[in-house]
Amino acid sequence: MFTEVTILSSPNSAVIAVLTVGAILVVALSGQRVVAMHGSNIAGSITSARLADIIQCINAGQQYEARVTNISGGAVTVEVYPV
Repeated sequence: MFTEVTILSSPNSAVIAVLTVGAILVVALSGQRVVAMHGSNIAGSITSARLADIIQCINAGQQYEARVTNISGGAVTVEVYPV
């Protein structure tokens, strides 16, 4: 179990426009990608040096969330952590 700070890649501008610092996103698998979900919409993809660990943990049943810590234009920084 670990936390990871990263910037969302391929951010969805429509979703990012409604996010605020402190918002909680659900981390999920979408095909081969790990994504941060705001409701039923993908906010962006999670990229991390520990991505393989996150995928392995999700496949083993561990749930993760991502808290928005900074929004600067289209760049969204999140802290990914186990729930």
